Amino acid sequence: MSVALLLGLDVLSLPRAFTGGVGSQANLTVYEMVKIDLGDGIVFSARAGFTAGLEALGLGLLGQDGFFENYNCEFRHKDKIFTIEPA
Repeated sequence: MSVALLLGLDVLSLPRAFTGGVGSQANLTVYEMVKIDLGDGIVFSARAGFTAGLEALGLGLLGQDGFFENYNCEFRHKDKIFTIEPA
């Protein structure tokens, strides 16, 4: 939720729902369309979800709709490698 506030979003006026699996089972999540710029000409809009569910751990949550159907991602945590390319 802190990222939404840093972006200047009015979290009280955004659409909201309760989500599970992010720290607990009843996380208040607010949604907004945001523009994401990954550099190298990769720019897109996605419906992002913002919640305070994992803030105590210093983590955030970005909605998957509008992202993973457009990009192939590989996470190799052990090797500290993250790759992204258009689908």
